[in-house]
Amino acid sequence: MTHDPLARRIALTGWSTVALGAMCLALAGLELLLPVLLARLATSGVFEGDAALDRLRVSFSEGAALSASVNAAFGAALVVVGAAVARFVRWSHPGLTVVSWASIPALVLLARPGLAPLLAVSETTAGSSRALVGISALLLVLQVAAVLWFLRFWNRPEVRERFR
Repeated sequence: MTHDPLARRIALTGWSTVALGAMCLALAGLELLLPVLLARLATSGVFEGDAALDRLRVSFSEGAALSASVNAAFGAALVVVGAAVARFVRWSHPGLTVVSWASIPALVLLARPGLAPLLAVSETTAGSSRALVGISALLLVLQVAAVLWFLRFWNRPEVRERFR
């Protein structure tokens, strides 16, 4: 490891990007596995006829393919770009910039499939549904703000210079 604080911060950015990519890949696998597990639980006899479990299974099934494919593609890109950032590869700076900007529409695209299971198992009152949607919208805004805050650091001239 280097004694240069900026180099350490950039390397940490790269390895944390790899970790985030691995989490996205694991989430994609989980999104494909959960509908199958919930279907087995529903037919196991113990939870047969459980309306909440049926709603949960349907909500996961409806968004699983889209959500898993977006998370898998995004996760793979993050792993590759993050590893390149950690090694200060020239193309990785614009690569992480592109992936960062692409994360915003990805977050918006995944908002509905991510919220649907929560709504499926929550109380069906209008107040609780509004609260879940409001909190989810706030978290989405905070995630977008975090990406924009990161890009302020990432696009500083001294950071870009490290990749030339």
